[in-house]
Amino acid sequence: MTVISVANNKGGVGKTTTTLNLGAALSMRGYRVLAVDLDPQASLTLYLGLDPGELETTSYHVLTKKCPALGAVMMTRVAALDLIPASIDLAAAEMEISGMMGREYLLRRQLETLEDLYDVVLIDNMPSLGVLTVNSLMASDYVIVPIEPTYLAYKGLQMIDTTIGEVQSYRPELSMLGVVITMVDERTKHAREIIGKIRENYRILGTPIRRSVKFADAAAGNQPISEFAGEQFEGARAYAEIADEIERLLPLKKA
Repeated sequence: MTVISVANNKGGVGKTTTTLNLGAALSMRGYRVLAVDLDPQASLTLYLGLDPGELETTSYHVLTKKCPALGAVMMTRVAALDLIPASIDLAAAEMEISGMMGREYLLRRQLETLEDLYDVVLIDNMPSLGVLTVNSLMASDYVIVPIEPTYLAYKGLQMIDTTIGEVQSYRPELSMLGVVITMVDERTKHAREIIGKIRENYRILGTPIRRSVKFADAAAGNQPISEFAGEQFEGARAYAEIADEIERLLPLKKA
């Protein structure tokens, strides 16, 4: 089972969109995928058409050891893509687990119990580098960083890179798989310059994904972009290309 964190401490850069659409693309390739919503805003949970306020078990219960990981797993309308959802309760988890022994390893130990059930786990993180994101990184083999091509987002990329380096002291297996460039307007000189800086220093997965209202419409319709806009839509092709590249780069295994 390969675990991938989708992380960036800056908000609004496409973490949830990338988690959902990459998960859908991998599931279409025959992988059993589990998405984990680790953001109290529960954007991924909402994206998949679930009401966080009505859920009895979420990632909060998993992290605080109130239920096993399997007890929080839910099927979604996307074939071969399951979800551990989130709710606002997750905001209290950091305080509750702060005194627990080995608190950085809580998610890792829970996900290890699902080893035989999934091929790929994708974790959607909150825009923070707190204990929840550290739990995610400690549970992961790789990190994908979505980034909008702006100066501030690029500085955020450098911060998450530094954090990954710090976590590697405790989990040497962790590495940055690459960057997904989102919400691109290539007509602007600034965007082109930032993409150039990223390309000089990081691996870019796939091609930069252009800004499109169809992504917001797909989220409102609780659908992956490939289902909402069709597999030939350039945004859908971009995520398919990223899935293909991940298959080439990683030893993904189908059970």
